[in-house]
Order: sequence, then C-alpha cells, then structure tokens
Amino acid sequence: MKRIRLFAAGIIVAVLIGAAGYNYYRQQETAKLYTGTIEVTKADVTTKSSGYIKELLLSEGMHATKGQLAARIDRKDLLIAQERDRAALKKAEAQLRDLETGPRPAERKEAAANSAFMQAAFEKAAKDYQRFDQLYQGGAASRQQFDNAKESYDATAAQLSASREREQLVNDGAREEQIIAAREEVSRCQALLRATENDIEDSFIYSPLDAMVLTKNFEAGEYVNAGSALLTVADLSDCWVKIYIPSTELGRVSVGSLAEVRIDAAPGQVFPGRVREISENAEYTPRQSITRNERANMVFAVKVAVDNDAGVLKPGMPADVSFDD
Repeated sequence: MKRIRLFAAGIIVAVLIGAAGYNYYRQQETAKLYTGTIEVTKADVTTKSSGYIKELLLSEGMHATKGQLAARIDRKDLLIAQERDRAALKKAEAQLRDLETGPRPAERKEAAANSAFMQAAFEKAAKDYQRFDQLYQGGAASRQQFDNAKESYDATAAQLSASREREQLVNDGAREEQIIAAREEVSRCQALLRATENDIEDSFIYSPLDAMVLTKNFEAGEYVNAGSALLTVADLSDCWVKIYIPSTELGRVSVGSLAEVRIDAAPGQVFPGRVREISENAEYTPRQSITRNERANMVFAVKVAVDNDAGVLKPGMPADVSFDD
C-alpha cells in the first residue's frame, strides 16, 4: 500500500511539473506574439471644384484603377465661359493677323481714290472762293455768298488734309507698338481660355491610385464645396501591421526581419511579413494594453509589411505578429 501511495504521489508531482512546464512554454510562446491592427495606404478622392455632383461612378467595395473617372461636378457656367473665351481669342487673333498682314491693295486704292476726290473738291472750292472774293470786292456778290464760299473752301481743305493723312497711314501699315499690343492681347486671351479649361478639367475627379473604395461620403445630386472628400479609397496591396515592441525585446528585430502574421478570420493561415520601419522614438505602451504594468513599459512602434496579394487582409482587422528566432 505504501508503494502505491508513493507511486501515485510521483505521478501527481510529474503531472504538476509537466503542467508548469507547459504553462511556461505557452507563456514564452505568447510573449513572442505582438498584437496590432491591419493598416493600408488610404487616400481621399477630393474635388477642386464646387458644385452639384452630376455623376458618382464608384461605390463602396468597388475596385478603382489609378486615373479612373470617379465623379463629375456639374459646371455649366464654366462651359459658357469657355465659349466666351474662345470667341475673344478668335477676335484677337484676327486683329493681329490684320495688323501683321498690312493694308490690302483694295484699301490702298480706296485711300488714294478718296484723296483724289477730296483734291478735286478742294480745287473747285478754291476756284469758287477766289471767284466770289472778286465778285464781292466788285459789289456783284453779297457778303453771305462770299462767306459761304469761304466756309466751303476751309472745309474741303481740312477734308483733303485728313484724306491724305489717312492714305499715308494706310500705306505705312500698323506701327510696331500696335502689333506688339495685339500680340499681348492674343496671349492674354489664350491664358484666360487655359484657366477656364483647367477649371473644367477640375470638375472631373479621378482615383489617385489602384485601390478599393472604403467609404462613399456623398451621393449624386448633392452640393459639395471645393476640397470635399467624395470617396475614401485604400490600396490593399500596400498593407502592414503596426505593433509595439518593448525596448527590452527590440534587439530581436531589425528592418528587413522576417515575420509571420495571423488573423482570426483565417485560422491556420500564415501571411509572410517583413519589418518595414522601426520608430526612432520610444513611447509608452498604448492604453489598449492589458495590464497597468504593461502600459508603463517603454515601447517602439514597428511596421511589419504583409503580403496581401490575395486581398484577404482588410484594414482594421486585429492581427498577431511573430518573428523568426
């Protein structure tokens, strides 16, 4: 009986030692696990233009490619301004061509003919003035007739002078200053048209990267201000887990260290990872740590990049990270 008791006691001691060893092993294994959250590169799809949303082509869960049209803002006022600026540019270009080409032969002939006509009218007025002056001096014409002849002479003399100056201007063509001013006007109209076209282009909103749509913040028909985030997208291929490693264990890892990532949503599946970044500054353990003692530890933030080609990992998922010894 005594032997049986001793044997039973030995078994109990062995079981206790084994349980203690197993618990120690489990604790050691658990100590090698670091819990974090799956994170991905996110971007807001924002609008540079204010107005009503005419189209919103992406919804939550859809995949967008970089440069894909995501939305369009209704800006009829910009389309009207574009027509106005195009018309102004055409007018300025036509005026510049006219100045650079110079007067046409028909314009030269017209100016010369006008001068000749005014020359004939002046010569007739001069003869009439001379004749009425003689008649008035001899008492054969009245003062009124003399004054009328003089006024006609002065008027035709002024008109002849003006027609000759006009003919000279036509023959000389535009001054260099006029041409320069016309060229500047063309440049100004071109700049105004480009600005309007850029504003129109800003009413089309494109996805900034290849990504999945996480949230849709507006609906078609709603009014939005410039800078509003219409959508939030995430690049699931650029995926990582952010964990915090105590300073006493930081020597276990370095940039490039291999890691294994596990998530509850895929039990038994291991996702390969690699340390991408280690913070240079220590900080206290975040509040979500389990115990007060752990919260008092100084830790370093570590980003572990994860292979997510299959798209299984989603932002916000809790994940456990372990490192190869």
